[in-house]
Amino acid sequence: MHPTNLIARIESTAPLHAAASWDNSGVQIASATSEITTLCVALDPTLETARRAMDQGAQFLLCHHPLALKPRLPDRVDDFHRILSLCLSHGLWLYGAHTSLDANPKGPVNWLGRALDLRDMRILEVTRTETPVLMRLECAEDEAADDDFSRSMTRRNAGLTEYLLWPEEVANFRSQLRTPGGCQEIALAAPVRDYGFGCIGALPQAMNWADFVASLAPLVGPVQRMVGAAPRTVTTVAYCPGSGADLAQSAFARGAQVYLTGDVKYHQAQAVQDQGLTMDVGHFCLEETMMRLWSQELSRELAGMVKVVFLPGRDPFA
Repeated sequence: MHPTNLIARIESTAPLHAAASWDNSGVQIASATSEITTLCVALDPTLETARRAMDQGAQFLLCHHPLALKPRLPDRVDDFHRILSLCLSHGLWLYGAHTSLDANPKGPVNWLGRALDLRDMRILEVTRTETPVLMRLECAEDEAADDDFSRSMTRRNAGLTEYLLWPEEVANFRSQLRTPGGCQEIALAAPVRDYGFGCIGALPQAMNWADFVASLAPLVGPVQRMVGAAPRTVTTVAYCPGSGADLAQSAFARGAQVYLTGDVKYHQAQAVQDQGLTMDVGHFCLEETMMRLWSQELSRELAGMVKVVFLPGRDPFA
């Protein structure tokens, strides 16, 4: 598979336009390698991870965390320098799907909600709202558009063809039209597609605290740090993988009795200790599972084209 096709597949789940403005999602290290037969997936782009990817014969390494949040020069011999040197010398692509993956509520970031069978799942912090554009071709046919956008076609007759497109599809659609002057663009108010961070949902039925903890244990393991009092009954659960302590107040304001995240700091804990129960499961736990499950999805979707290998990470606090 050509790298551009693989990147397009990655970005259909982790769209770059949904990433936070401060983030560095996307290609971290480009390569001249033009044929991808093995893709490795991991949480962190460490030197150890890059070496393991090469041991697997991979040409492409997909990680959640970026190599660096801000551009920098390899002006000292550290792990950044070593990873850069290793990838460039072996022709290994490195890609970071960071907040671009975190912000997609339909992607693997919300694996915990699906595992708990949460209902009415909603985003805690909506950062981007989109609506589609109706592209109306007032002509008999436009074969170029039909070829690539047949799934987006909503209507077709002898003199009119309509396509329902999301914003990231519009420019490509325009570029492929043979008769651009005959295309009318209509901005729609619905349906709405939201992106953002964190999720909240309702359990299928209320659970007492002991039963909830028992159901959670196989998913996140033993929880060492908790802030607040444990509720007698749990009906609504919220969570944010990684460092999501700033969303705790929003979670409790929306009715959550329990909020799961990582990297809770002292003053953040103080601010929410009387609002509900915050469970600090660490930065590693939820995101490691997220990447493992995504690797399984990619393995199914790319079967017969690209071999996908998940590289388990190590929790530095374990």
